[in-house]
Amino acid sequence: MNASTRQATTADDPVKIAVVTYVSGGAAGPFGFPARNAAELMVEALNMGDELPAPYEAPGFGGRKLRLNVYDEAGSPAEQVDLFRRIHAQGADVVVGYAGSAVASAIAPVAEELGLLTVISGAGTSQLYAGQAWNWVFRTQTTTVTDSIGAARYVAAQPWMAGAAFGGINQDYLWGTDSWTEFRAALLRLRPDAQDLGGHFAPLYSAAVETPLVRLREAGARLIHSGNWGIDLFRLAEMAPQLAPGARLLLVAAESGLSRLAASIPEGAIIGGRGSHGWLARDTALNRWFAASYRDRYEISPIYPSYGVANALLGLKAAWDKAGADASTAEVAAALAGSTFEGIGSTIAMARANGRQAIAEAAYGTVKRHAGSGRIELADVLRFPADSVNPPDGVPGLAWIENGFREVSRPQ
Repeated sequence: MNASTRQATTADDPVKIAVVTYVSGGAAGPFGFPARNAAELMVEALNMGDELPAPYEAPGFGGRKLRLNVYDEAGSPAEQVDLFRRIHAQGADVVVGYAGSAVASAIAPVAEELGLLTVISGAGTSQLYAGQAWNWVFRTQTTTVTDSIGAARYVAAQPWMAGAAFGGINQDYLWGTDSWTEFRAALLRLRPDAQDLGGHFAPLYSAAVETPLVRLREAGARLIHSGNWGIDLFRLAEMAPQLAPGARLLLVAAESGLSRLAASIPEGAIIGGRGSHGWLARDTALNRWFAASYRDRYEISPIYPSYGVANALLGLKAAWDKAGADASTAEVAAALAGSTFEGIGSTIAMARANGRQAIAEAAYGTVKRHAGSGRIELADVLRFPADSVNPPDGVPGLAWIENGFREVSRPQ
């Protein structure tokens, strides 16, 4: 049965939510378990009602209870396409998740084929909507363009960046290559006096950072950009002070590992968290509720993958509440398209890619270590409004950057 024809007969029929995230393999720790934990917390709280602050205090999705099933994202894109088809056959109303850019790109056309409402909550590749006009695929997380321009704006404003040499160490797949390409272009546009030493790439989970660190040190790098996560992030943060002590780290996704890195992260490192999430979240009633509830349940603070899934569910709730308990998933998709809703950490606007792609502010801060206690905090936090870090609708990120962040002719 096509998902667009699925319609509740009564408010007693639960909304069947499939969350796909890593629950095995190397990405489970930094991404999968935090995402799963957030899904379980949010579904339980939404089913109870009166748990979340306004505007989400009403129970369920349009009053309907939620039924959650979690699936493992580990495996090749082809294996994930097979899993997606099985999820559809099992009667899911909506699919949420996907941290991997390659997997998200692979399942998008299948979601269109099956008419299954799908909300990407993690994968950041800016290529997901390039030349595509998906109807059933939404992404409530921002892209590498947002992260990269925000990072470039942050470092370009620093006095020590004048004439400085910079390079990159990134993972060799869509997330890493897109992150470096867009950051490099943005920084050179904002600081044409900067010296580009080039990017270095290594296979995912290889932790191969020593050789590029030495080469960048020998070339005189003062800034090293990286979108690394997991073991590749931890190894980079551990070895950089030894092998490139004169270079400052710019870690666009390190918020996810900051608690683990607290004892070793070098002071002065610049940290991002895919937006205003976790350590960088705004102090709102919704964020206070989420962070406290997550800590009470799991005895650890939520990180940006937790925020990603939670915000996807809140976007769906806002849309379902608007469409009504008896709405079809096509009507819910129509309500979600182009909407703006309060996310945990910042406001999220579905304002790009025909209302399917979110934009939100970018946020970065600098590690400061307290003498004596050794405790760290993120100081000198800067937030960049959504329109300053996202291209106009229909304009490729690189084209916008290369045109000096001005309006460009949109592809026909």
